[in-house]
Amino acid sequence: MSSLHLSLAFGALALFEAGCRPAGTASGAAGAGPLAAEEVAAIRGLDSAFASAAESGNAEAVAALYTTDARLMPPNEPVVKGREAIQKFWGGFLAAYTVKFEITADEVEGRADLAYARGRYTMDGTPKGAGTPPFHDEGKYLEVLRRRADGHWQYAVDMYSSDLPVPK
Repeated sequence: MSSLHLSLAFGALALFEAGCRPAGTASGAAGAGPLAAEEVAAIRGLDSAFASAAESGNAEAVAALYTTDARLMPPNEPVVKGREAIQKFWGGFLAAYTVKFEITADEVEGRADLAYARGRYTMDGTPKGAGTPPFHDEGKYLEVLRRRADGHWQYAVDMYSSDLPVPK
């Protein structure tokens, strides 16, 4: 999907969401305009916080970056629903591997309390136990983020997929 299509889809979602609010209800702390540069930087910083927490093996810190009702959509697996299940998912992964992430947000857009980030990642994993090979992955991601009442951003939907062929 092109960035134009993503922008149009996001715009339609934002209009729908705004239309569902009672008259006079604010949509977020920053109003209805485009995200300010500091909000874009905060969203990009969330990806850095994710990489740092994952690289340190801290599944609880990784999960804290998600809303309580978030959806994680990993490749080749069912949707992981809710922060507790997301912590369990990343916890199992981080118990098995020491990882190194590079995450690059190529696009960040949003309005008020809703945003999306589209980008790419590389991930290298070194197994913590014998018998499991190391791995390298690289691919793309799409995140939908919500701003909490205190102004901090969290992942509401996180989907990623590899650009590499499925190992045989």
